[in-house]
Amino acid sequence: MQQLLPESYISRWKLRDIKREKLQEIRIRCSQPLFLRYEGQEVECSHILVSKADVEQIFKWLCGYGVYAYQEEIAKGYLTIQGGHRVGIGGKVLLDVSGKVMHMKYISSLLIRVSHDVRGVADIILDRIYQNGNLQSTLILSPPGCGKTTLLRDMVRQVSDGNVYDKGRNVSLIDEREELAAVYAGEPVLYVGKRTDVISGCEKSQAMERCLRALGPEVVAVDEIYSEKDADAIKRLNGCGCVILATHHAHSFQEFKEKAFGEKMIELGIFKRFVVLEKIAGQYGIRGVFTSKGEMEAKK
Repeated sequence: MQQLLPESYISRWKLRDIKREKLQEIRIRCSQPLFLRYEGQEVECSHILVSKADVEQIFKWLCGYGVYAYQEEIAKGYLTIQGGHRVGIGGKVLLDVSGKVMHMKYISSLLIRVSHDVRGVADIILDRIYQNGNLQSTLILSPPGCGKTTLLRDMVRQVSDGNVYDKGRNVSLIDEREELAAVYAGEPVLYVGKRTDVISGCEKSQAMERCLRALGPEVVAVDEIYSEKDADAIKRLNGCGCVILATHHAHSFQEFKEKAFGEKMIELGIFKRFVVLEKIAGQYGIRGVFTSKGEMEAKK
């Protein structure tokens, strides 16, 4: 808990017995109780009423008491702290004359999403995303909180280092929110493979173009694709022979297919495998691996 909250709050709020490996989220809101997501369940800490001063103090601590050094991240609505934990920020948004977000002030809520690095979690699907020794472009479909980022990170590790199905490949990891590799002071905190190059803090479509020009990737991995710009950049990568590993918010293959974005992705035929995640007893599990036709890919 020491990376997530100041020691004084861990003690005062009686959180010392909380096990970080079972904790997914901490929600801190002005004038409201503290909420945790623990072992997949919401826990209301009704004995803790968060004050405005509490939010301000914790926010400053998360920024290392250097809020101005994080202005760019705060303008995007989140910051990533050491360990890869992401902090979502609620408050008043300040715009410039062109309507661009400049900064946030009067911070009123914080969502601390706890990063979990689980080695080997991709083992269960590796055999279904390779075909005749060739890695297939794969899209992970998942509702929030089902572990898609954790799964993608381990896929990157195993593709980069090599596995029983293929030798190691050069991977460009697009880490816009600095959550996948947990980049801190320019260096990945989490291990993402010995042949992996990380581009962090850059808008996804720009980063995909940048890695193609500069890093010569065989595989490109990117979290949470959703826009037309992302689709166009992925199409260009695919045309240059790159394998794509990516994630997208959707509860099922059918839901993805019915979205305009999903329809376009399927029409382009870039992704050959779709891994669908679901929550089972508060933990994420694999619902299935599907082909681009929506057919279940059998476990080999």
